[in-house]
Amino acid sequence: MSFREQINGWTKRFVFLPIVGVLLAAIVLLWFALAPLSNLLVRAAIVLVVAALSGVAAWWWRGAAMRVGEEMISSIGRVIVAGDWVLRMGMGKSPIANVDADADLLTEGEQGGVPGIVGPLEEWLQSAGSSGEGEGQMSAAPSDSQRDMELAKEFQQAFLNRRYPKVPEVHVQGRLRLEFYHRYEPAMALGGDFFNIMTVAPDCAGVFIADVMGHGTRSALITSMLRTLIGELEHQSRNAPHFLTELNRQFCAILQSLPSPLFASACYFVPDTTARVATYSSAGHPAPFMVRSYLKRVTRLEVPPPRGTALGVIPNETYSGGHVRLMPGDVFLFFTDGVYEAHNQEGEEFGVKRMEEILKKLIYRGAHEMVDGLMTAVKEFVGNAPIIDDICLVAVEVTEKAVGAADTRA
Repeated sequence: MSFREQINGWTKRFVFLPIVGVLLAAIVLLWFALAPLSNLLVRAAIVLVVAALSGVAAWWWRGAAMRVGEEMISSIGRVIVAGDWVLRMGMGKSPIANVDADADLLTEGEQGGVPGIVGPLEEWLQSAGSSGEGEGQMSAAPSDSQRDMELAKEFQQAFLNRRYPKVPEVHVQGRLRLEFYHRYEPAMALGGDFFNIMTVAPDCAGVFIADVMGHGTRSALITSMLRTLIGELEHQSRNAPHFLTELNRQFCAILQSLPSPLFASACYFVPDTTARVATYSSAGHPAPFMVRSYLKRVTRLEVPPPRGTALGVIPNETYSGGHVRLMPGDVFLFFTDGVYEAHNQEGEEFGVKRMEEILKKLIYRGAHEMVDGLMTAVKEFVGNAPIIDDICLVAVEVTEKAVGAADTRA
């Protein structure tokens, strides 16, 4: 029976019938008042009839109010149970509803501890699945979404795995040259960490790494937005602090139209092979490592105060910068927080200290071995525990060696 039919039934039983009873009592009472009756017994009988009719009507209305309330609460409870069942099925959870309500109102027709409304829903689902009803429509959407997700993942990976630029474009023996290497491990199909290595000048590169808040599709869209802005600002990319300041200004202008706050930590590094110096700036990003094998030293490139906040937080933020001399054999390692915040099954964090110890063990190796060694160490440390955040490692190695054929690709 539908809810509308139930309302009609309640109206007939609990409204019309009591009203008829009251009208009859009123008619009898009116007749009693107007009719010239002298017999006391007749008068007493009429009073008793009127009182009985009035009592029956009052009792009926009281019962009607209680019954209507119970029926309405029962119907609302069934709707809640059905909604909970649908949501749980849609989210891939157990379809057993867990509704905090009066058990007497939700267990009518209950079997096996499952509210009666769930039984018909499960029967419908089974019959729809066995008969193939709606199967084409139900399977088509996930299939299309899956294809779109795979395509987006391929685009993201293709961008990150582009050929590294040659800096300088023409290498002369005895002059400095840069080599690059990276590893990227997203927590989901799409990641919010990304990097970009661009040619700022024939002898100068720009290395940008960022970590967008969160991960997944939303963060991947923000990374695409930042990549577009980086391309538009490439002509201003030689000055690291100025580049981050302008990038933040334009990024904040775009984010103003979004309902919820978003931000991205970033670090920008500009090595100049002719001047043998690199300038850098940071927007709330972890300081990169500098590995100097000839000094047997592993240090961090901290930006001098005042340090700027993450991109997208303060529109008029001004970023400070630092500089460092470039020496043959130097390796600069940039990373996102997913590396040192990786947890094992006991909840222990990998930590920056462990990163530093691994780099010290690999101090006489090149950028390739350092990045691979760190990634291997993180995966061994995590074990079977899930990776909950994107991991991105980017290394820049300074060398005087000639270009190797195997060193020009990621």
